[in-house]
Amino acid sequence: MGLYWVINGFIYGIWVRKGPGGGFLPVVAGIMAIIFCISALVSERKDKSPSNFSFKAFLPAGALIGMVLLSYATGMIVSMAIYVFVWLKYIEKHTTKSSLSLGIGCAAVIYTIFVLWLRVPMPLGLFEGIL
Repeated sequence: MGLYWVINGFIYGIWVRKGPGGGFLPVVAGIMAIIFCISALVSERKDKSPSNFSFKAFLPAGALIGMVLLSYATGMIVSMAIYVFVWLKYIEKHTTKSSLSLGIGCAAVIYTIFVLWLRVPMPLGLFEGIL
């Protein structure tokens, strides 16, 4: 992933018009990811104890993919609210009331900042024609 970020960062341009371009942060993050990955691999090689592999490590990535796929139907903000609610309720074992309030609260903050204040066009999914 780090190599992917570095390559795409160079495509967007690292330094544009005497300042950082759109690819500056992806290149920095990609280089850091590569360095941390290599150091983790080296330290794992030195450690001779068997690792405890669990498929639960793939749960966040699977949930994120599910959120992205759901965003095509419900829109980005609604899918984020559902993601936060489901994650807090079933993975973190919060109460329904706190999970629901945090999910709705996060959606409200994201909507207020990005849609109302910054005017970022967010994907609305099936609500595109309504709103």
